[in-house]
Amino acid sequence: MITDPTVASTLRSEWDGVVKMRERMKLLVVATFAGGAITGRALANVLYNLPVLLAFDVLTQALAAMRDQGAFACSRNQLGHLMDGSKTAVPWIDWDKLRAGVRRRNEIAHDGTLFDGSVCLQDVASVSDQFRNVTSCPR
Repeated sequence: MITDPTVASTLRSEWDGVVKMRERMKLLVVATFAGGAITGRALANVLYNLPVLLAFDVLTQALAAMRDQGAFACSRNQLGHLMDGSKTAVPWIDWDKLRAGVRRRNEIAHDGTLFDGSVCLQDVASVSDQFRNVTSCPR
């Protein structure tokens, strides 16, 4: 758990950005499809993948904060290493599902891979559930 109230507040603010982007993205996708744009499906895939990057960035920050508070040891700052180092120390809801999401996040960020919107929304929802679990954030 994040015990520093300032860190928790900062992380909640970061998470609010993820929620806002996801909601705006949904509206843009609906408007694009309603307008009959031929590029709508491709645009939707790009838009759905962006919140994944933000969501996992917030998870990285949360894990780094827990590490810095002494919850677990990890000498690296990358998300995969932080997850691996915290596997037994953090109350994970579904570590395997999130670890698979990290692999997709890395493919998006490093290879430009675009995943289907339903996969992206599920990854963001998984991070959201975990984030609530470690910060007591209501979203």
